[in-house]
Amino acid sequence: MSKTRLKVLIAQHRGWYPTSVSGADIANHEFAKRLRARGVEVRVQGIVAPDADTRTRQRDYTAEGIPVCLVSSDFIRQLKKTVNEFKPDVVLTSCPEPTCGADDISRMVKVFGQFDLPVVLYVHDIDGTLPLFDKVKNRLAAVVSNSKFMAQRVRDLWSLDCAVVYPVPDWKDVDSGGVTGPFVTFFNPLPHKGLNVAHTLVMKKFPERPFLFVEGFIDPEAHGIALSRSGNLVHARRSPNISTIYMMTRTLIVPSQWEEPFGRVALEAMYNKVPVIASKTGGLLESVGEGGILIDDGSNVDLWAEAIELLDDPDKREEVIEAGSRHVQRFSAREEMDKMMEILRRVAS
Repeated sequence: MSKTRLKVLIAQHRGWYPTSVSGADIANHEFAKRLRARGVEVRVQGIVAPDADTRTRQRDYTAEGIPVCLVSSDFIRQLKKTVNEFKPDVVLTSCPEPTCGADDISRMVKVFGQFDLPVVLYVHDIDGTLPLFDKVKNRLAAVVSNSKFMAQRVRDLWSLDCAVVYPVPDWKDVDSGGVTGPFVTFFNPLPHKGLNVAHTLVMKKFPERPFLFVEGFIDPEAHGIALSRSGNLVHARRSPNISTIYMMTRTLIVPSQWEEPFGRVALEAMYNKVPVIASKTGGLLESVGEGGILIDDGSNVDLWAEAIELLDDPDKREEVIEAGSRHVQRFSAREEMDKMMEILRRVAS
C-alpha cells in the first residue's frame, strides 16, 4: 500500500455520474466522494454508455472533485495506462452495463492481476453481475453487497463470504426541507419495477388522484415501453437534485415485481417524512422494514389501492410517517463508510 495515503481506482464497465444516474451510479459516486473526504485518493475509469451525449464520449472530467475518465473504445488500453500512471493500492469495481460480457470482465480482472492489484467487487444486483464475474470470482480479494438479502444470494451462488455495506444517501442531498406535495410518486417506470401495477392505479383505481412517474436510468419509451397518458399523470426526467421530487410527493410506491436488491428510494422518502408502500420482496424488507407498508402480493392492484386509501386517514398516515422516521435513523452513512474503509484498507495491506 502507498506509504502516504490510500489510493483507490474505481474501474468498471459502466458510466459515471452525472452522465449515468441509476441508483447504483449514484451510490458509487457517493462512496467515491466519501472516500475522498477521508483523505483517500480516488480515480474513476469507466466506459461511455452507447446512448450517451456525444459531448461525454472519450473524455476526462471531474465529478464533484472525483477525476473521471470515460472511453468509448480501447477500454483495456486506457485501463493499463491509468494503472501505470495512478499506481493504485486497490481496485473497486461494480455491476457492469448490460452490453458487457463475461470476457470483458475477465480481460479487466486480468489487467489487475498483471499489476498484482487486489480487487473488491461491490454487488448491486445478482442477475447483471454475478454471472459475468463467475469465472474470476476466486481472484477477488473481497465481495461486498448492498443488502443482507444480496449477501445471502452471493453466499448461496458462490460460497464466498460477502460483507454488507448499505448505500445510505447523504441526507443533505435528498432533504426536501419538510415540504411535501400532492403526488403518488413512482420511480423507474419499467415492467420489472411494477409499471403495470402503477398504470392500473393511475387509470382505473384513482383517475382523480395525481401521480408522478420519474424516469430512471433508461428512457422507457426509447426502449419500446409504452407509458400511459392521462390527465392525472405527470412524467418527469430524473434529476440529480432528487429533493425536488420529494417536495412534490405525498406517498411513494415501490411496486417491484422482481427481488429488489435494496431500494434506497425508500430511505430517501422516509427521511423526508413521505410514507412508503412497497412490495414485500428482496432487499425492500430491509430498506422499508417496519418503516412503511409492505404488500405481500405485489401484483395485486387491489391491495395497492387499499394501502393508498389507508393513508388518507390522518392518524394512520402520521403513524406510518413516524415509523419511517424511526426506521431511517438505523441507517448511518458514516457507519457504512467505516465498513467500506476497513475492507479497502485490509485488502490493500
